[in-house]
Amino acid sequence: MTQNIKLDDSKDARKYQRERTQKVKDLNKSFDELDTKAPAFIKDRASKKLYKYLAEQLNNSGYINNTDQSILVTLVINIQALESAYESLNNVGATYTTDNGMIKKNPAVDVITNTTTKILSASTALGFSPASRASLINLAQVDSEDSAQKLMEMFADE
Repeated sequence: MTQNIKLDDSKDARKYQRERTQKVKDLNKSFDELDTKAPAFIKDRASKKLYKYLAEQLNNSGYINNTDQSILVTLVINIQALESAYESLNNVGATYTTDNGMIKKNPAVDVITNTTTKILSASTALGFSPASRASLINLAQVDSEDSAQKLMEMFADE
């Protein structure tokens, strides 16, 4: 199991931590920043505000770039779905009784379970936990060739 190395460019950090953190930031400079305006299909006002706030924070970190937008969108959409499901759970309860007298599980329970998993996954990918922030240092473990250019060449139409 590989050891997670802390990303830290503060003056109190160790020299090797600052150097590796700078390598991650330098790699990301070859990409555009995340757009801070939420995609048009995100209609909910609170979700738009959340998207903007998180995009700004991620851009400030220097570790994330525009190629990570789909992960951020996934995170925001699932947070909104979690909030809606939780509201249903509070209003209806974990179970409800049908007109026939059958007791059924509120589908919001499954939505909460599924969205929680997706939120944790997207949060980890974006570095919203100490361990995942530390693992981003692996991005700095690339060779000195222009990695962004390599990626663009791989996806270019020929």
